[in-house]
This record gives sequence, C-alpha cells and structure tokens, in this order.
Amino acid sequence: MKKEYDILVIGSGLGGLVSALILAKEGLKVCVLEKNNQYGGNLQTFSRDKMIFDTGVHYLGGLSKGQNLYQFFSYLEIMDELELQKMDENGYDKITFDNDEIEYSHAQGYANFVEQLSKYFPDERENLEDYCEEIQRVCNHFPRYNVVGRDYYSEEILHLNTKRFIESITQNKKLQSVLLGSNFLYGGDSENVPFYVHALTVNSYIQSAYKCVKGGSQISKLLIRKLRQYGAEVHKHAEVSELIFDEKDNLTGVKTKSGKEYLAKQFISNIEIRSMIKMIGEERLKKSFLNRVFSWEPVSSCFSVYLVLKPHSIPNFNYNIYHYSSDELVWKAYQYKEEAWPETYMLSSAQSKHYPEFAESLTAISYMDFNEVKKWENTFNTVADEYERGELYDKFKMEKAEKIIDALEKKFRI
Repeated sequence: MKKEYDILVIGSGLGGLVSALILAKEGLKVCVLEKNNQYGGNLQTFSRDKMIFDTGVHYLGGLSKGQNLYQFFSYLEIMDELELQKMDENGYDKITFDNDEIEYSHAQGYANFVEQLSKYFPDERENLEDYCEEIQRVCNHFPRYNVVGRDYYSEEILHLNTKRFIESITQNKKLQSVLLGSNFLYGGDSENVPFYVHALTVNSYIQSAYKCVKGGSQISKLLIRKLRQYGAEVHKHAEVSELIFDEKDNLTGVKTKSGKEYLAKQFISNIEIRSMIKMIGEERLKKSFLNRVFSWEPVSSCFSVYLVLKPHSIPNFNYNIYHYSSDELVWKAYQYKEEAWPETYMLSSAQSKHYPEFAESLTAISYMDFNEVKKWENTFNTVADEYERGELYDKFKMEKAEKIIDALEKKFRI
C-alpha cells in the first residue's frame, strides 16, 4: 500500500523546510522530497581542506532577542542550538570604491548606523535619521515580517521605487551609493526594485548581523532534526519527475525518478516555478498566470571563488566588503562589460581556528550573466548526479577565477 500524507513538500530549501515544520508542529502528516545529495537549497555548504564554505547564506540579520528572525527560529525550536558569531557592530558591511581609501560602514543599531556614516557625511545626519525611520516604517507595514498574523499591505508602500526614494532622502551622490552598497542581497538593481525590497532586506541586518559559525547548513540540519522529531519524513535523492492527477484532474500524488509514488491531500512546491509549471502542464493553468510568470526576466546569477589561505597571510575581518569600481555602478550593479569584469564584488572571510587574528579562507562573489555559460545549459553536475562538462568549461572557470583574484590582489595590495 502507498502511504498518503496530509502535506507533501517538493524541494527542501528554507521555505520548504520551514513550511513543513510549521505544519508538522500542528499535527499534520508531512513528507519532504529533495532531489539532491544535500538538503537546504541556498543553505548548502561544502568543505575543502577541512574548511566549511557557504554557497548561499553568508550572514543573517534579526537574530538578537526579540527581533523577527529570532522569533521565527525560536518558534521552530532551533534558535538555542544555532552556533552564531556576531559581526562587527560598527560595520557588519563595508562599502568601498576604486580611488577612495574610505571604507563606509553599515553599522548595527539605527543610532550607530547614523553615527558611523555621519563621520564621513556630517551634513547628512538628519537625512540618515530619516532613512532609518523610513526603513522601519516600511517594514512595519508588513505584519508577517514582525510575526503578526494580519494580512493588510499598503498599496503606497508596494509601489514606492528605491531610486526615487534614495534620491529624495539625499542629493549626495556618494551617500546614495553607500546606502545602496549591499544591493547584492537583492540582485543589484537599485534603479527598478521596489523600495520595500531594499527596506526588508537591510533592516534586519541593521538590527543585528550574525555569521553561522559552521555555515548555513546547520540551519537545514536543525530543521530536519526537528521535522523528524515531529514525525515528518524527509528524503533526499528523491527527484520528483511526474505529477499524478486523477480523472477529475485533481493532483493526488507524485512519482520520483526512481519510480516511487507518494500520495498526499495537499502539496507545496519549493522548486523553481517554471520547472513546476512544466510538470503541471500549461493547459491546467490560467493564461493570465502563465503570462505573468513567463514575462519575468531572469535576474543575474553570480560567480563565486573560494580561497583557502596560507597561515598568517591576511588579517581576519569580521564584516563583508562590497566593492565597486565606481559610485554609479550601484544602480545597476548586475550589468557589466565582460572585458572589464569584475567591476564589483562581495568579499567575506572566515576566522582561523588556531590564529583568530588571521583569516583562514575568503569567499568572493561577483555577478555573472547566464549567457556566459549558456553553451553548457543542457549539462547537469551534482554530487548525486556527476557529469563532466569538459576542458572548455574548466578553462572558463579558471579564467574567471584569475580575474577575481587579480581584483582582490589590487584591493589588498598583495
């Protein structure tokens, strides 16, 4: 007999795992299916030379007592078990530019945020205070952000544009660039993105900023442990390849690549939306919905370089660096000329276990358009499903890595 669940979750990214655990805590029979070797989506990590590297989540905000992510993680019963390191309170992010020696700090705490930037923009103190007040006001219009169950959203807030708002706060071009400097966190498009996206993103970090000591994967591991404690099933190497519909076209189950079938009353998809539409079948969905989804332009991805350092080579820094070759790049940081790449990058370090004043590794990330790797779009390479992409791909990666390393050498004057 096939098992039937109340809820079946396809994909084990953070959204899927949290949804599954909330429902399991409410007493529902839940199953999560993950196609890869490792759970967690962007929470995944890997190790080299016994050092852990994050692939997606490099730091978290709002984790001090009473703040929003602290409350969520407390409800999910994982907060007390997380190993966290608080980042530099006077500058968890530092925004830097070519031909400018100053490192502009984004500090923890609203008053401290204003104080640190006022050192370089003394005439802008009042504008910086207005910026922090407006960020909090916008966030308070999103009840679920503050773990309140209301559903009211202000139309005015939803349509406020980031570019127009920042330009209304200050006419100082450098300060505009500094305030937008961490826009890697929402795809680098400060010109077109709604201001609420900027506000919701940076607000949590201004409240408090932390690194996961053992990488972001500890979050997914703790969530899965809790899921199993509440009786949920979680399976990896279980790629859903087909949806099962009854004679009335109701979704009743899924089939995995290995041929197993899982039945459920309700389903949650935590996978890329176009992939899910393909499995559902366009004929089962409204044209208006399909047109909306297919009209979305894909955002830029990124190229990451993970560096294991020689001992005592680079002092540790307990903050992230967002570097731009010019002030203007912050508005559309994801747009670049291949010959000038990388014009912008994010850099973070991991502290040495044996020599805490030094870094043991660095992670550098820069934007990369899909067109650069389009020729390999039909290849697939994971731990669970290995596939060699050939010498040209290896050459491409090495050339990109060397360009980022050159940029870092210039920054650190190595």
